[in-house]
Amino acid sequence: MNANHKKYSRFRLVSKPLSAINQNDEIRKPDFPFSGELLKTKYPIRALRYWWMHCVIEDEVERIGKPVTIADVGCDRGIIKRFIPPIKNARWLGLDIDTNREGIGLAKYDELIRCNFDEGLALPNSSVDIAICSHVLEHLPRPEFTLKEIARILRPGGMLLVGVPIAPKLVAHFREKQFAKELQAGKRRIGQHVNVFSVNRLRRLAEQCGLQVEFSTGTAMIRKKGSRLENYAFWIRLNQMWAALFPSLGQELCVQIRKPE
Repeated sequence: MNANHKKYSRFRLVSKPLSAINQNDEIRKPDFPFSGELLKTKYPIRALRYWWMHCVIEDEVERIGKPVTIADVGCDRGIIKRFIPPIKNARWLGLDIDTNREGIGLAKYDELIRCNFDEGLALPNSSVDIAICSHVLEHLPRPEFTLKEIARILRPGGMLLVGVPIAPKLVAHFREKQFAKELQAGKRRIGQHVNVFSVNRLRRLAEQCGLQVEFSTGTAMIRKKGSRLENYAFWIRLNQMWAALFPSLGQELCVQIRKPE
């Protein structure tokens, strides 16, 4: 194990402030993709998939102590870029198969790069400090290929943040078999969910690509969209603690991964 490989407590995020959600003016603008949901409650659980990346990136930028290059792999409409407060001197690259999506210009990426993730990423080796791959791998025919490409573009010591829907091992296996049958029958297509991840599968996949998992947790155990409970920080913290204890039963998995130096 490399000296730079650090393990974090599964409860690491429970102590992080929620102010990036309820005090974030950008995400409450009418043109933000789910601003209506954000206006109804202080801490919509849906926002946690972006909030955790904000927390970890903030720590990483402080650790590096110099300008960083961030690649948003599968940037879609730029929700992550807009959610995260401006980072001084950071260079943001938005990678997607469609870089002309409605509203993507509002995210103000420094560069938008069109990529078919099953063919490769149009970036040089070791050119990125932080990569984000949020809710992308489950849509890809070869997630291992794309993860290897992300490993290639990361600088030694660089960090990757992955978010995927999660299921217990047996459930994940059953669902993926069902997806394969639907694909063969033409009832499902590439671009929809074609992979189902368990905690161990994602960890093995990272290791096969020469990467090391430093931290993983679930986002939340229970989500009731628009519930009044989402106005209370204690409800969010309770959900986070449950998801940290039983990540495979949560809605999605948050994973911090490191490329060895």
